[in-house]
Amino acid sequence: MVERRLGRGLDFFLSRTEKGKDSPPVGDIQEVDLAALKTNPFQPRTEFNEVELRELADSIRANGVLQPILVRRVGPQLEIVAGERRWRAAKLAGLERIPAVVRDVPDEAAAVFALVENLQRADLNPMEKARALRRVSEATGASHEELARRLGLDRSTIANFVRLLDLAEPVQALVSRGTLTMGHARALLGLSAPEQQALAESAVRERLTVRDIESRAQERKVSAPQPAAGGVPPAGAKKSRPIWLNEIEDTLAEALGASVHVRYGRKRSLITVECRGREDFERVYEMLKTLESGSRQH
Repeated sequence: MVERRLGRGLDFFLSRTEKGKDSPPVGDIQEVDLAALKTNPFQPRTEFNEVELRELADSIRANGVLQPILVRRVGPQLEIVAGERRWRAAKLAGLERIPAVVRDVPDEAAAVFALVENLQRADLNPMEKARALRRVSEATGASHEELARRLGLDRSTIANFVRLLDLAEPVQALVSRGTLTMGHARALLGLSAPEQQALAESAVRERLTVRDIESRAQERKVSAPQPAAGGVPPAGAKKSRPIWLNEIEDTLAEALGASVHVRYGRKRSLITVECRGREDFERVYEMLKTLESGSRQH
């Protein structure tokens, strides 16, 4: 479901690409030498699952490459824009050539193509997503709000990922490996680098929940030296929103492919799902109905 929304982001950038005089027409598929291709410098993925690559290579040996990759001309060379995983698997399968669509794609669109393709697979780790989103934002000059609109994501989702880059390097490494979840990591923001690392290690060692980390982080902030007079926050300042609520919103938004807002109260809570038009409303409704019918069967 998310793929369709992300696809609209791709269409936006496709519409901005310009065809060069020597480029094949849109949709023209060519057989390109694997050895002649170079990888996309904007590729957000830093690690490729070897088992999955071998499985894809087996499929390619049996059925060929079913979907052509997308490449662009960079000087005398051809560079992969989207499809590096298929390119790698084709090499493993022993192929010498691969079907490819050649397009004139500017840097900013190449960055978006690589990001969207991997977001659609949904197996980038949070730090890879964060770095990729920042690179796309820098390459396009787009704000988080504009980038969210182009990619079909919620603005808060973009901001939450990019904020992970403010974490200490050792904490980022834990998130990259999946040892620490994105929700746990976000609860550490606002602490000093040594405090982040210490609390992150405690979270892994003691298997702390997001609420546990949030509570300990708040205790450290309270016990930290207070600013001099004049810098003391006014009485009655609003309490920061619990991190676990943000995590719930992000999880639901990713599952439904729509913006989700959660208001939590002891006696009454509210979950709001924003739909863009009737088609999007019907899509979300069908998803929720499917989940309901599935729970009844179990």
